[in-house]
Amino acid sequence: MHSQAIIYEQPLNEHIRVCLRLEHLFSKIEFHLQEESVWNIRQAISTLLDILDVADRPDIKSKLVNIIRQHESTLTQLERLPNVDRPKLRNILDQLEDARHNLHETQGKIGQGLRENEFLATIRQRMNVPGGTSNFAIPAYHLWLEQSHDKLTISIKEWLSTFDKLKHIITLILKLTRESSNPATKMAYHGFYQEALPPDAQYQLIRVAIPMIHNHYPEISVGRHRLSIHFYTLNVSDRPIQTNNDLEFELTYCKA
Repeated sequence: MHSQAIIYEQPLNEHIRVCLRLEHLFSKIEFHLQEESVWNIRQAISTLLDILDVADRPDIKSKLVNIIRQHESTLTQLERLPNVDRPKLRNILDQLEDARHNLHETQGKIGQGLRENEFLATIRQRMNVPGGTSNFAIPAYHLWLEQSHDKLTISIKEWLSTFDKLKHIITLILKLTRESSNPATKMAYHGFYQEALPPDAQYQLIRVAIPMIHNHYPEISVGRHRLSIHFYTLNVSDRPIQTNNDLEFELTYCKA
């Protein structure tokens, strides 16, 4: 595979979809906290509240516990195999056990303290209105943004620390999921690829890697019995058209 490849991921269930959304949001807020401008601070606050919205799901803890248990079950079976790095495996199992215990011990919804913060609640409410956080709309927010960048960053990082355990759990789950299988080289003829899936397959995530030089992207469709991928040429001015070229790519089926 060409070194300059872009990876597209297709989650196959809701808990992996939530993990990917949170990973995206954590990366986004870390980027904006590194940039010294009021607009980056605004984006950081907006992203913090997006994380809070995702964590607001009443079933998020149970979904994460279920996928942790799936990984624990799979990895425990590996202990019986020869040539397994048992210390490394035991370390991963210990991390999964700690993550599961942390979720069980979390009282109420994740980030409940931030929901009860009236300052953040006001901003969160106004964010649903286009331009709702303009300077005239929330005077307290306008004044707060006039503080030094260091003070603003310290406040945001303190609020963000509420999600430290959640971030660690998301990172661990996605790392184990992505590393559960090795990529295989495939060929899409005339921009289309299809493959039958095993009836007992319990895949969590599909990963497709394509060399950027081709300027193509995939539309991935996964049913109970087959995987279908259509490859399109990037066109931001008109309706996308499926490429007629043969295209080599890498495909990974990730399990728990």
